[in-house]
Amino acid sequence: MSAQLAHAESCDAQASTLHAEYTIHTHSAKGDNTKLLNLWRQQNMVAHEYPQTRITETWEHIHNRLIKPTRYFDEHQRAIEYQPGESVHGKTETSWTYRNQLFSDELLASMTPGNKQGDDCLQTQTYTLNKNGAEWTLIWLPELSIAKSFSVVSGSQTIEWSLTTLQFDQAPVDAFFAHRMAYQTTDFADIGDDHTDPFLTKMVHQGFIEKGASGYYNAKGEAIGEGHHH
Repeated sequence: MSAQLAHAESCDAQASTLHAEYTIHTHSAKGDNTKLLNLWRQQNMVAHEYPQTRITETWEHIHNRLIKPTRYFDEHQRAIEYQPGESVHGKTETSWTYRNQLFSDELLASMTPGNKQGDDCLQTQTYTLNKNGAEWTLIWLPELSIAKSFSVVSGSQTIEWSLTTLQFDQAPVDAFFAHRMAYQTTDFADIGDDHTDPFLTKMVHQGFIEKGASGYYNAKGEAIGEGHHH
């Protein structure tokens, strides 16, 4: 029993502090497109880094109840901060597992579990789902609560997620979050009060603040829309 307990503790430690890089490849009649998405975890904080737009979104789990979002514009070293429970783009964050895992517990529960392979922290389990004529296949790492791969195959396009990097070293994770914490931060509620800040004016004009940074993935069909994860 003590060996099992030690195993569980070591997997939990790895799951709570990690960096996972995904390559997201979309193939359709419009051509092929590849994007990167980085998932960073640090205790009760998780970040989704979008290198193409140089935007990072973080969520902090507060008292296991409220979720506090912050959007970092890495090119400008600026951040927009939202209050816990505040509505962002008309939506209040309620699913921590969706942010922390990219694939929520609700989604996993809706899929059909299949084969398990391997052991230790890198054990995999296959999940499948047929939704709206598309075949979904998720290779899940249950001990780490992350995807190893994910694909959606339909008649019009194929979307494939591949885990290309997985690291558990705490130093680069700490450095990633610390770098962004140093950005100049503006509270979302104060944005309308400052008409002299060119950064805020530009971001509002471009729609990044209203529509949301990760929406560009959904609009171009290069990643799975938020509704699919919940």
